[in-house]
Amino acid sequence: MGLLKKFRKYVGGRRLEWPIPYREGLTLNDITVRDPFIVKDGSGGYIMAGTVYHYNFNDGYGAVIYKSDDLKIWKGPYTILKKSGLEKEYADFWAPEIHYADGKYRLLVTLSPEGEKRGTYMFSCDVPDGNYTGGVRLTPDGVSCLDGTLTEEDGRYWCIYCKEYIECDDGEVRAVRLTTDLSGVEKETDTLLFRASDNVYKLTRGRRKVTDGPFCYFEKGERKMLWSTRTSDRKYVQLVAKSADGSVTGKWLQEGAVYTADGGHGMVFNDYDGNRYLVLHSPDARTAFTKKYERPVIIPYPEQRS
Repeated sequence: MGLLKKFRKYVGGRRLEWPIPYREGLTLNDITVRDPFIVKDGSGGYIMAGTVYHYNFNDGYGAVIYKSDDLKIWKGPYTILKKSGLEKEYADFWAPEIHYADGKYRLLVTLSPEGEKRGTYMFSCDVPDGNYTGGVRLTPDGVSCLDGTLTEEDGRYWCIYCKEYIECDDGEVRAVRLTTDLSGVEKETDTLLFRASDNVYKLTRGRRKVTDGPFCYFEKGERKMLWSTRTSDRKYVQLVAKSADGSVTGKWLQEGAVYTADGGHGMVFNDYDGNRYLVLHSPDARTAFTKKYERPVIIPYPEQRS
């Protein structure tokens, strides 16, 4: 990374208050997060998790959420996983996701344990906005991984995650099946689904190719997956793939892009009226001198591919 780019990231991040103060009456344009993830709270409201940091990607202080009654006005942040409350020293706190699985809410978050490789961990709680505990690593030990998500097939849960390009140059999207009691993973099930270079939208940028932010959902009965990469024109794009046979570990067909305006790491959710939306962050990085920051963007889910 060039010195100018480093300086811009540093100065841009330093403009944020830290830790981020609690506020009410926030619009999406007031909230600086990466990797937004929205779920219903079960009481008519919504919860949005996301990555927050000061000026360095690994200086987060925990996993946080914001709350809203209408997807327009928000309040927060609320901390649901405190760095200071964990038994080990962790950095990053990237890409928090909240899933309801096997009777509990599951928080998946990417952490870097001191002296170990980055990976995705799962914590549990009885309520979506409570204090999550009992972390278990879902991605392989000794391999740098990130952005784990949960998906279900035939009553069993899988963690789909990214093997970082720093390990393999051509970033990978992989899947590992969880044990029946969700206490760990069946490591022999670890399967390569596709690589960053399989992107059919545009040439993926550089020798080292990024895979980011997988998220599985169903569209018209077909299993789909959102994922992101950086292209040769230096843009962050939101891509979509489809499982050819509907299974997690089957052949994945790349369908192109659904968002190309320098944004990605998105997910799909339905509101209480059944309307489907795509939420992602854009732009992809802070720019100090233009005062542009990563913001959550919510748009109706695009049926038409770019």
